[in-house]
Amino acid sequence: MKMDFPGLGLAVLCAIHPGLAAAQAAAFSAKDLGRLFDGSAPSASAAAPVQTHQSDARGRIEAVLGDEYAIIGLNPAALASATPEEKIAMLQTLIAASGRNTGGGDGGGDPNAGGREQAVYRILGSAKDAADFDRVYYRVEPRGLWQAADQRRIKAMVAAQRATAVPGDWEGFGRYIDTVAGTESSGKNRVQFLIDGDGAIAPITAAIESAARSVHLEVFQFQPDAFGQGVADLLSAKAAAGVKVRLMVDQYGTEPDPDIAAKVEAIFDGMRKAGVQIIIPKGTLLNTHLDHRKVLVVDGEVAFTGGMNVGQSYQKDWHDQQTMIIGPAVTKLQEAFVGQWRAAGGTFDAGENLYPPQAEVAGGSETRVVSHAGGKDRNIKAGYLRAFLTAEREVRIANPYFVDSDVVAVLCGLAKRGVKVQVVVPEDNDVAIVQRGSRAFYPDLLAAGVEIYEYQGRMAHQKVAVIDGFGVTAGSSNMDSRSFVNNDELNIIMADRELAAYVNKHLFDEDLKHSTRITSYSPTLRERLDRVLLEEQL
Repeated sequence: MKMDFPGLGLAVLCAIHPGLAAAQAAAFSAKDLGRLFDGSAPSASAAAPVQTHQSDARGRIEAVLGDEYAIIGLNPAALASATPEEKIAMLQTLIAASGRNTGGGDGGGDPNAGGREQAVYRILGSAKDAADFDRVYYRVEPRGLWQAADQRRIKAMVAAQRATAVPGDWEGFGRYIDTVAGTESSGKNRVQFLIDGDGAIAPITAAIESAARSVHLEVFQFQPDAFGQGVADLLSAKAAAGVKVRLMVDQYGTEPDPDIAAKVEAIFDGMRKAGVQIIIPKGTLLNTHLDHRKVLVVDGEVAFTGGMNVGQSYQKDWHDQQTMIIGPAVTKLQEAFVGQWRAAGGTFDAGENLYPPQAEVAGGSETRVVSHAGGKDRNIKAGYLRAFLTAEREVRIANPYFVDSDVVAVLCGLAKRGVKVQVVVPEDNDVAIVQRGSRAFYPDLLAAGVEIYEYQGRMAHQKVAVIDGFGVTAGSSNMDSRSFVNNDELNIIMADRELAAYVNKHLFDEDLKHSTRITSYSPTLRERLDRVLLEEQL
């Protein structure tokens, strides 16, 4: 979208940007204005008047962040000096201006449309590498970008950055995710992969019973059944003994209707009387922002995270997973809980020892904790995609809600270049629309050579992937737009061949024995429509 403005006078220029001083505006020719709008540099005669926006780059960036016209006029040197957060703010300003000036036709009569479009490309194009690019891209709403610029060109820029991933470069992946998500390696940790309630209940119970200072539990759903009551009794006993017990649950996940809410509140009332602190943050009007994390931290020394909530579904009926961690990564999980608790209005006692020193565990798994804040970033999606693109030989995925176009496209690309890709989803999903939407992707996946398996007999709820028998990721995040965009989520990424071998043998190899391989599939019309409804190319 290139725009020229031959014959534009000073009055028109001032009308476009009333805040621009007349002395500055007078120095611009109509030709210079057109160049500024389409992204080219103004002539030498026009350069001096805009020095307030183009020189002293670092000192001037902050002054232009909310100024659409000034952002359009920033030169490459100024953009190169901007931080990712400043670039995000600039893009959001341009997107907001596009929303205010939406009209019909090419640019809709909006004289700044071409300038905004070129500014979007320059801001994104100023990234020094893929991590720098994605740090910005995954914090800006893509449809907003598509409103301010050409969707095809934005997607091409994203694809070009994804193409820079080097198969087998796990050190490069670590640098990438640390930049994009603001993470860091927590060094070597003792990691124990726990499968189903039979594997998870005993170590979780033992950890809570051993608590001397604090028990922090954050879950999406707390079911008011015998399993929920058992956890409530355990937590109440520790609180009554003087341990600081804090429980945080999602309102929508735990109290979806008045009947269940009444039963949950009866359990919670008993817990509060025993001294348990409970926070249920008020949900959004349309439940568009949920706390879907599952985190348990005991004394700041041992932690658990994974797919399990509290209740019979997770501890007995369904196929699910938790991970126990001892080591420096516990501090990161504690930080994640503390951040959520404080954001919801919770407090801690002065001098409370939340972060006791944690030594690395010899022979342990290198671990990173990756958090995602709903509506603010898409860290976990970025991590999934980059990890898959780093694969050389094999990707194995188990995830119940599998309806993301970008993930499917990346997996198809891997299969076409010879990577063995296996995807395990439940045959009987508890969310029917997701199952229908997921199956509509099957023809694309099968045509590319991806192996699809449907786990039989019960709901499979774990969110796990193993890459090249080396990288393992597990946590709360599904592969759908709700998890990638709207929810608060938390995953852990571990690099350890011994751990990967364990997960491959005890989870994936066993699950394939209980799964049906899908070799051909013709989606129904409803399945295709549900795919369109659910999929997000973000």
